[in-house]
Amino acid sequence: MRSFSLLFTFIALVVLAMLLIYVVRGPVDPFIAVVLFISFLACAIPALYLLKPFEGKDALERRRKERREKIKRRSERRESGESENEDSRRNP
Repeated sequence: MRSFSLLFTFIALVVLAMLLIYVVRGPVDPFIAVVLFISFLACAIPALYLLKPFEGKDALERRRKERREKIKRRSERRESGESENEDSRRNP
């Protein structure tokens, strides 16, 4: 998921660079400038949502703890010989 958000960020930066170059270079058609700006927003908003940069430290730590517990449960299941499919049927 993080790779998709970074891809969105990269595309947003490229579109923003295109917009700035277009505005700086010369006569500007307002329609094209607006389309480029909307394209920038269309890429930047999902990137910000997926990266979650405004999340607090406590939420970040909570997600890390949940991820560690999930990995621990998986390793315990593998050691005991239980398959992941059996667990998914019990906990949808």
